[in-house]
Amino acid sequence: MAEDLSLLLENFSITEEEDAEVTIPIGEFQEVVSYGKNCVVPKLVADRLISMEVIKATLRRWWKLHGKMSFKALGDNLFLIEFTNSQDKERTLEGRPWVFEGSLFLVEDFDGITSPSDYTFDKDAFWVRMFKMPLGCMGQAIGRRIGETVGTVEVVDTNANGMGWGKFLRAKILMDLTKPLPRGRKINIQGKLVWIPFQYERLPKFCYSCGIISHDKRGCPQKSSLRQQDPQYGPWL
Repeated sequence: MAEDLSLLLENFSITEEEDAEVTIPIGEFQEVVSYGKNCVVPKLVADRLISMEVIKATLRRWWKLHGKMSFKALGDNLFLIEFTNSQDKERTLEGRPWVFEGSLFLVEDFDGITSPSDYTFDKDAFWVRMFKMPLGCMGQAIGRRIGETVGTVEVVDTNANGMGWGKFLRAKILMDLTKPLPRGRKINIQGKLVWIPFQYERLPKFCYSCGIISHDKRGCPQKSSLRQQDPQYGPWL
């Protein structure tokens, strides 16, 4: 935001009146922000506009709300949702990721100080399954250690003793959507190297050319340079 303001001031000839700052009293700011305590700001990452009424009907089926919710359109596929029940808001944030007709439906918490157009929507939380893990590595601490190389680990799915033995170890990780989907990690156990392949739960459409979620193969800027290579990403993720 500060960079945008600096660029604006460089390109404009600001008059003396326009350059005068309007100081917002903290009390007036907090009064309005307090009304947004049960609000979220979601965006549908899709290449076409979707009717707000269609999205509302779908969300009501998904979320099984205890209270009501109201919608405001803030832009193309960009909304403000207000819940009457605070638990509905929390379950909406905790239940991420949400996928609408194959496209990612990103949900950000309302902070009151960010303009709608300045929300980045560049992160979301995904359940990541880590396969071929040695049983001695399928614990809370090691799952978190691997997950932190991918993003911010929110939870590692283990029992009360911190063990996650099974076909795979899973962790919910807040990931950077501007980067390719990680396909796995190489771990070193006392000199023995093991490749740990990843799979994702509820993964939306993503680009098989570069592995980024924000566009499909048709809109990939690297499509021409990657055309001759073997596919590095695919439905196995």
